[in-house]
Amino acid sequence: MPFRRSTGGFAALSAPEGFTRRDFEEAGVRFVERSYQAKETIFAPGDPDDQLYFLLEGTIRLYRLYDGYKEATTAILKDGGIFGKLSLVEGRWQNVFAEAVTDVRVAGVPKSSLEQVVKNNPEFALKLFSSLSERLRQSDEVIERLLHREVSTRLAALLLNLSERLGNGDGEGAVIDLRLTHRDLANMIASTREAVSKVMSEFQREGYIKVLNRRIVIADRAALEEQASKISGLQVDGQQPI
Repeated sequence: MPFRRSTGGFAALSAPEGFTRRDFEEAGVRFVERSYQAKETIFAPGDPDDQLYFLLEGTIRLYRLYDGYKEATTAILKDGGIFGKLSLVEGRWQNVFAEAVTDVRVAGVPKSSLEQVVKNNPEFALKLFSSLSERLRQSDEVIERLLHREVSTRLAALLLNLSERLGNGDGEGAVIDLRLTHRDLANMIASTREAVSKVMSEFQREGYIKVLNRRIVIADRAALEEQASKISGLQVDGQQPI
């Protein structure tokens, strides 16, 4: 899978092409298609882990709860993403929430049927494993992003990453095609809304980003990439580096 370019300290790969109904039908894969409205929950911790989910249309987010009630977004997926526990072996329970951000269409595929298709259909298997690899890479990026403890560094890396996956356009002027609140952004980098609001104001003042119609526009990609590449001492929000 070819590299495209470095994004905020980590490599951005070309995302695999998403699955369609036709892919499943041609491969003889059993699936159930469902539609969800924005804010509906697709699955939650404790639900059975017997399927993989394929996002046919729309945008979803995956998140966890910590401290009993705070949300931490671990991924945002758009058209063609794959989610659920990333294994072809049935587990017991889901361990995250999957929520529709927009109206979505989702195909649920039993893991038991996927295992057999993978053995008999190399082309489908290659596409599936490519999609699984992409999702695992996204999980690695979340971990790497959180290792940079400066809020400005984590936020710059996140904005670049979102512009790659959800952006309309490329380079300067790329628009992140999703309305994200400062709380949403904070949930993605384990920060606070107040800290993110402060950094977003600084980024706008410096000309790194613009906000038009409640959508974030990348105005100076090079400056954001420089900010995202900074590695500082460990710092917890509101405290000095240790």
